[in-house]
Amino acid sequence: MQHLVINRAQRLFLPLVLFLLATLSCEQDHKEIPAPTIYLNMAETGYELEVGDSITLYPKITYDYQSRYQWYLNGNVLGTTLTMFHKSYNLGEDLYSFVVYTPSGSDSVGIPVKTIILVDYDEYKLPWNFSTAYGLEEPLFLTKGMSFPVNPVSETQWTGFALSKKYSQSTTATSDLFNAYAPTQTDNNFMVYHQGTTGHSIRFEDGANHLIGSLSVTNSTYTYLIIKYGSEEESIKRFGGTNNNDPDWFLLTIEGYDNSGTYTGKVDFYLADYRFDNNKRNYIINTWNTIDLTPLGAVNQINLKLSSSVVNSTGEMLTPGFVCIDNIKVLN
Repeated sequence: MQHLVINRAQRLFLPLVLFLLATLSCEQDHKEIPAPTIYLNMAETGYELEVGDSITLYPKITYDYQSRYQWYLNGNVLGTTLTMFHKSYNLGEDLYSFVVYTPSGSDSVGIPVKTIILVDYDEYKLPWNFSTAYGLEEPLFLTKGMSFPVNPVSETQWTGFALSKKYSQSTTATSDLFNAYAPTQTDNNFMVYHQGTTGHSIRFEDGANHLIGSLSVTNSTYTYLIIKYGSEEESIKRFGGTNNNDPDWFLLTIEGYDNSGTYTGKVDFYLADYRFDNNKRNYIINTWNTIDLTPLGAVNQINLKLSSSVVNSTGEMLTPGFVCIDNIKVLN
């Protein structure tokens, strides 16, 4: 049997070797902590709150080690906590900035918070009876400072705005004027606008000018089906004609006017468009679409105008003049 013999010099040198090996091993195992990164669950445009609503801003931080935090509001120093509580009082936009500092580096994020008025009609209860508007000097819906007039001749002949929450994509719904042709949204009210011959205006009741950010629109089921299939009974051809090549269109024009009656501009949105060289690009709007109205500037009223390429011999529009609207966002 062989024995391992360690002399005195080796005994003195061995602890130093072990120490160096241990140090090298620790250096190999050591990983440098990266700089922090901030994550926040918000839309690219930030948060939107209605007046009176609140939110707690809670950034998530990777490598949150020996961290210091700093909040700013519109460029002013605000606090050093991780979270920040915000309550919306006035229309407009606030810009929060959050910064995290660690020994390895820092990161920052800007957080826009917009305070809006959302006109969504959900405070009204259905069913709404047209008879409640008969005899009124100026029959209208009044909600959150905006008025929506209606001329309640009957449930089949009314013009202006009518309240609904009905959805249908069935061809049997053509006679029902209150359906939206879009995926069903449970318990959400919207307005069905019927143009008639004169048109109707949406107004701010305070007489002041306001900036409208957007509104959402979709086709009514009645109009959608007439556009797609036409109507022999009403002598209305389908869009595109028999060969699907007719360059037909159905257009919503939204005009703005300030409180002095001055025209501020218009925004066009095609509810159906068959003017493409490639027929596969032809479309009829069948979902809710958001229209940006900020190009109108500050307005006191907006007018909705529907027009179509499908007209009779005297130029009268044959496409049914209906459109569904919802979620008007007032920015200031």
